[in-house]
Amino acid sequence: MNYLEGYIVNKSFEILRKYPLCNRCLGRLFARYGLGMSNIVRGKAIKVLLLMELHRLISNDVENLNLLNEVGLNINIMSQLINKYLGNVQSRKCYICLDKLEDIIVELINKVINELSRFKVKTFVISVLKNSEMEKKELEIISEFKLDSWESIRREIKRELGKKVKTLLGLEPEFKHPDVVVMVDLDRLDVKTVITPKYILCRYLKLGRNISQVKWFTSDGVRKYPLAIEDVVEPLKNLFNAEDIKLHAAGREDVDARMLGNGRQLIVELKNAKNKVVSEDEVLKVLSNTGLILILFDKFVESGYVREIKLKNMLKVYRLLILSEKPLTTDLLRFLEREFTNKVINQRTPTRVLRRKKDIVRLRRVYSVKSRLVNEYLFEVLVKCDGGLYVKELVHGDRGRTSPSFSELLGCDLKVLELDVIDIANN
Repeated sequence: MNYLEGYIVNKSFEILRKYPLCNRCLGRLFARYGLGMSNIVRGKAIKVLLLMELHRLISNDVENLNLLNEVGLNINIMSQLINKYLGNVQSRKCYICLDKLEDIIVELINKVINELSRFKVKTFVISVLKNSEMEKKELEIISEFKLDSWESIRREIKRELGKKVKTLLGLEPEFKHPDVVVMVDLDRLDVKTVITPKYILCRYLKLGRNISQVKWFTSDGVRKYPLAIEDVVEPLKNLFNAEDIKLHAAGREDVDARMLGNGRQLIVELKNAKNKVVSEDEVLKVLSNTGLILILFDKFVESGYVREIKLKNMLKVYRLLILSEKPLTTDLLRFLEREFTNKVINQRTPTRVLRRKKDIVRLRRVYSVKSRLVNEYLFEVLVKCDGGLYVKELVHGDRGRTSPSFSELLGCDLKVLELDVIDIANN
């Protein structure tokens, strides 16, 4: 018996003896070979070459007709040659896709285009669910014949759909941070979309007091504070056609504290934002700052930036206006400054936040204190310290839970009348 020439022809013959395959499904099994070829062209080329080789062998020795008998019904091309030697036979349907893959791709393209047309986006990525029936059959053949040159049907579907989306809608594929993820189910021929959030990095300044970051409501449903940072950024939800909005801040000052200086970093997360085609100018236009809140737009960012701003080790500078129960002097304040230069503070979780924070001891450092005596009972300080230090407790001591404290050192009760965050900087 004559033998077929070449690895690809031989391996294809072995496969087609057992499994009928369409051009695309056969071509995919040898996707590593033939640069610039589609799987359809590759599969057809392999079949043509195989049939030409079989024709040559039969022409040399009619006994080789049995080779054609083994694959003739599974090859589904060159019907004139097949019919000449085997008669008018009916080819079998593709084992993997039942000859439906072309129609499936067309149907999925239409569904994907219709789905994406609902949104204003710039980038996309296609994802095909694993373990479809077609993929299982494909893997069965790959395992049985120990193939190492294949690409998966999922990868081919993603590529074919992606090319059409780019051509018809002008969207760009983006694998790391897409505006929308298209989920394809090959078994159900179903298409779903997942809109990724949009993230905006900005900074906020609070020029007044009793302003919260987010809206606070009492148990009766009444606003606890009349104004919140959330109120000012909320119009972004309509601009981006988002379902919800979430704020991620680099820390949080007390509600009664002003946030001054260059402001505090804030990331606005817009969930399920269906309009991603928004310019910086449009963002600036809707951030209508009030007289008490100023929002400074920085840039659009990705999700990883949320964690980054929360993990930054920041230094803080606070201004405090403090009332003393006993008269003070300039000399006492100079003593306070010296004692709290580069001082490590042992601070148990403050009493006022114990209901929501774990009771632990934190070590924080005060780097410097600058003071000014307003009158004998009133003084002002600038405190430079680590982020995470509860600075009000640094003043009054929280009944010994923060030590050392200003009150402990001066030997009298102290009360914070005003608190301002003057600066937040990287350590």
